[in-house]
Amino acid sequence: MVRVILVAGLALALGACAANRAPVDSPQTLASARGHAVAIRVCAACHAVEPDAASPNPRAPGFGTREMRHTAGLQDRLATLTRLGHYDMPPQKLTPDEARDLVSYIESVDTTP
Repeated sequence: MVRVILVAGLALALGACAANRAPVDSPQTLASARGHAVAIRVCAACHAVEPDAASPNPRAPGFGTREMRHTAGLQDRLATLTRLGHYDMPPQKLTPDEARDLVSYIESVDTTP
């Protein structure tokens, strides 16, 4: 009887540990987190990189706007914009991995209505 109680207690304790475990981050979540870091480093001087923030430069769309989220071809558009610049935006040097992570972050930001 004591053995049954010990085994049941151990099973409950192990179950509680498993339930409290942090979820494993998916590759998409990790890419988005890296992209957020790139956005802060490269883009935040002009663009609002947080979902509901206002851009420091009023002409620069925030990452949470629909304008920023036209994701069809975003990877190519971002490569062109960062390489050549755009209006007031100076060219930026991004590695292909940084550009891919930045797109992942932009795609993860909720759009405003």
